[in-house]
Amino acid sequence: MYRLEDVMNQYTDLLFRIAYYYTKDVQTSEDIVQEIFIKYYYSYNHQEHEALKALLAKMTANKCKDHLKSWAYRKLILYKKLPIFKVG
Repeated sequence: MYRLEDVMNQYTDLLFRIAYYYTKDVQTSEDIVQEIFIKYYYSYNHQEHEALKALLAKMTANKCKDHLKSWAYRKLILYKKLPIFKVG
């Protein structure tokens, strides 16, 4: 069994780079990496994994894809693209 702290120290940079590659946003990438470690802790922490790096990388990529498909993300992009009109 891996200690969560050790896993976080070893893989945070890699997972952040993967998340940033997809999202192009630092804060969103940090949130996604945090969610991945929480999911790992509750779902996989009590099992041995031969390919832990691959598991975490795949979880991160999938979470990023889910984020990019989400309505909240699409709404944010639409809001940023709207022109700003001045009244008066």
